[in-house]
Amino acid sequence: MHAVLLYHGIDDGTPSGRHMDAVDREYVLDRKLFEAHIEYLAAKPSGAVSAIISFDDGDLSGHTIAAPILEHHGLRGVFFVVTRWIGQPGFMTADHLRDLVRRGHAVHSHSRSHPRLSSLTTPQIDDELHGSKTDLEAILGAAVTQFSIPGGAYDPRVIEAAQRTGYEAVFNSVEGYNGEPAPFVRRRFTPRAYSGISMLREICEHPVRTKARIALKRTVLGTARGVMGQRYDRLRSHVVSAFRRTS
Repeated sequence: MHAVLLYHGIDDGTPSGRHMDAVDREYVLDRKLFEAHIEYLAAKPSGAVSAIISFDDGDLSGHTIAAPILEHHGLRGVFFVVTRWIGQPGFMTADHLRDLVRRGHAVHSHSRSHPRLSSLTTPQIDDELHGSKTDLEAILGAAVTQFSIPGGAYDPRVIEAAQRTGYEAVFNSVEGYNGEPAPFVRRRFTPRAYSGISMLREICEHPVRTKARIALKRTVLGTARGVMGQRYDRLRSHVVSAFRRTS
């Protein structure tokens, strides 16, 4: 059994050219907090659940901040990039991606344009998955074998398209562990701007307790969404915005 952690961006106070709303900012960690996360992961107790460190979107901080911190602790990351965002303000360039691979990190696909895949036609899904794989392989000169689902939204057509395209693994954003051998569709834990070391400690050192918490959370959130409908999403966005203003 292993865990996969999903990060997005790291903030060291340097202005970013990337536009972010309140929900986007929820997934951006302060540099000091991210460093504390990696320090824990590099020195966690023997016998703890192993953890893969992944990053979605291709944010520039992956190259300028995250990768050097990982390397300092002898770790490497898996970077899932949106190919049409490569070279855009606030995102990594093709040279950055090649440099990450040269330094021992992995670079894989996060689609061409980051759409909600389940809302597309089957040909459009194929284009997003196959096109991004082809785009990245041309940039890297290496096989791209893993795919991260944009926004975590998918249906059976997305999985079928990933299999047709030749991906060996698909990553979603559903909380949970992955067994051995790992399944084709793999779960991830997502640290947020307010996630301390205690979150990682629970995931890596207390998997039984973590599984129970996840089961309870799914029950509670499922009930809340069923009762509130769209009001749930509006309330969540308001709470996230308030938290960012006070943090």
